[in-house]
Amino acid sequence: MPNEPLPDDIRNVWQNQPLENKPMALEEIRRKARRFEKRISRRNLREYIGGTLGIAIFTFDLFKFPSPLARTGSLLIIAGIVVIMIQIYKRASPGKLPADLPLTDSLDFHRGELVRQRDLLRSVLWWYLAPIVPGLVVFGAGVTPRQAAVAGALINAIPLLCIFGVIYWANHRAAQGLDRKIAELDSLRG
Repeated sequence: MPNEPLPDDIRNVWQNQPLENKPMALEEIRRKARRFEKRISRRNLREYIGGTLGIAIFTFDLFKFPSPLARTGSLLIIAGIVVIMIQIYKRASPGKLPADLPLTDSLDFHRGELVRQRDLLRSVLWWYLAPIVPGLVVFGAGVTPRQAAVAGALINAIPLLCIFGVIYWANHRAAQGLDRKIAELDSLRG
């Protein structure tokens, strides 16, 4: 009989079965968004501290090296660090999830933040590494004796290229991690 109620044990089994693509609760999205926001804020704070330290070191170098080329390089590095710190403030500051957003809008907001940070990490070569390269080149030329300029420049460039390579790799790896989180959110919606 089609209209006859189901026995309680069958109804319980049916209602308690595991769901595929179980929807994420609003509070879980908010928790993830807050955790991501804190992580980005801590990362930015570390970058600001590192930038301030770099500025202090190259300000000291302004007075340490008598070479006008080394001093010019120090000034260019300081300017590059300031550009990087401004970029971090403008482009990498985390957005704050408004408290009154419904689930779909919260998902969209969190996904947008993940995409924004991922794209920023992917472009690290241009906004993070490139601004200090001119200063490093000029500074290196200023502190290397003329007779060994080419050899000294190559010797100085190798560790810097390694450091830049590690920074580039680490940022791209982090971007891949954000890609996975974005895909997870997309699977919840789809």
